[in-house]
Amino acid sequence: MLALSLLANFTVVSAQVGEQGPEDRAGHRVWPVDPDTVPRPTANSTLASGPISIDGRLNDPSWAEAIPFSGFIQSKPDAGFPATDATEVRLLHDANHIYIGAICSISSPDDLTITSLERDYESLNSDAFGVAFDTFLDRSSSFMFFVNPKGAVRDAQSFDDARIRDLAWDGILEVRTRIDSTAWTVEIAIPLTALRFDPTREEQVWGANFFRRVRSKDEDSFWAPIDRRYKVYTMSKAGTIRGLGQLGAGRNLQLKPYVRAANIAGSRPLEEDRGGEYDVGVDLKYGITSGLALDLTYRTDFSQVEVDREQVNLTRFSLFFPEQREFFVENSGMFAFSDALSREFRTGASARDFTFFHSRRIGLTDDGRPIPILGGGRLTGRLGGSELGLLNMQTASTDEAPAENFTAIRFQRTLFGNSSIGGMFLNRQATEGGRSYNRGYGVDANIGLFGRMMINSYLAVTDSPSDEGTGTAGRVSVAWRDQLLNISAFAKRVEDNFNPGIGFVRRRGINHRYGTFGVHPRLRTSIVH
Repeated sequence: MLALSLLANFTVVSAQVGEQGPEDRAGHRVWPVDPDTVPRPTANSTLASGPISIDGRLNDPSWAEAIPFSGFIQSKPDAGFPATDATEVRLLHDANHIYIGAICSISSPDDLTITSLERDYESLNSDAFGVAFDTFLDRSSSFMFFVNPKGAVRDAQSFDDARIRDLAWDGILEVRTRIDSTAWTVEIAIPLTALRFDPTREEQVWGANFFRRVRSKDEDSFWAPIDRRYKVYTMSKAGTIRGLGQLGAGRNLQLKPYVRAANIAGSRPLEEDRGGEYDVGVDLKYGITSGLALDLTYRTDFSQVEVDREQVNLTRFSLFFPEQREFFVENSGMFAFSDALSREFRTGASARDFTFFHSRRIGLTDDGRPIPILGGGRLTGRLGGSELGLLNMQTASTDEAPAENFTAIRFQRTLFGNSSIGGMFLNRQATEGGRSYNRGYGVDANIGLFGRMMINSYLAVTDSPSDEGTGTAGRVSVAWRDQLLNISAFAKRVEDNFNPGIGFVRRRGINHRYGTFGVHPRLRTSIVH
């Protein structure tokens, strides 16, 4: 299969002069700045001198002691120019929280666009303030939070310098906002136990970027300037936060037991359905070290899982549904082994086409009905410059499936800041009824070069007696993206016998070739704005 596209995207930018910015040799201010080359900013967090009341007012004495910073630069529509509406940010911290206060100037409250009050709202269609923290300063992973003017929150984790996002992750935080005639204000308190970082460091230094969206002007701006092809969680382009001192991570222990009971009586139910039933279970999360988290579960509960978004399938191929179950969500990006590439590139394939490990295959039938999970554990996190993921789960037998054991082992090593190599082992084995198995082995590499090129490749092998032995899948892709060009190509092959028992593959028995060439000149003129 060959896909070829040619896109010319003309962006017209007005030539205007701001009050701040880089200077030429004569001392004159020069706009626009080049977001790819302008120095990364640095800001400081201040130790709170007293309690912080989260009410959206920023009137506690500690806020007056915090050092404000601003100077947001547009990524669109006028890339490299100052934001048209000022955003002022302050940072505080104490022994238990990091606090973020932001004053977002507006012309009028009527200009604000607020489309939802739901958790994980769609931020593209709303005014928003956002932050991404790189707590390990690896310039690769982040915790990110977005807030709209009415206090709705969207949060996520990112990995591998924005290549992998986990939107199902829910962080713990307290947020209040307030709107007046000249600005909307956001006040956020994030418990340190909700974030992973290394508490043994004598001085915490985090990567960070801050984001502002003004929907009525279709304007996005950032504290650490980035080109429009990047996202706020592209941490290799982020700024730096200092002044945090030595923070303690706390015990970081969470215990969630549940009890479920029911009694069916009356004349209508069938005789075999009458009577009482009950179930008990527990989930435990414990931070073994600053970088490693242990999750244990006994008789996993599905009652709080969000309903899958409805999809209509008009093809003969399977649909991909993302993981929603809380136990599997945190740090799930550490198990990522797929067709996914950074969102800045057009690549012709995604995780919805191939994902070597997909946790939805554990404890769920193909049509989404639950299979009882007896228990299991998961260890995820960082060891030095490496990411590690270990998982083992045991399911109970049902009329549709025998009892099975699932194992996943993932190792990934970060190289040169924005590159990585890794490997994965998968095993799905029946623990009764013949002990059939499905095993998978894979290696992958994501290599960043010159700040604009990404090389992605993998080779995966599956082995199962029921699938006539072994099958392989492999891919090599090269992509280039700068302010003018967007070029990518890949070659991919999936054999008929390739069948990841704990993964997802949309099509088997294919040779897939893809290429795209995009040109995006940006014209600057004072005639059109």
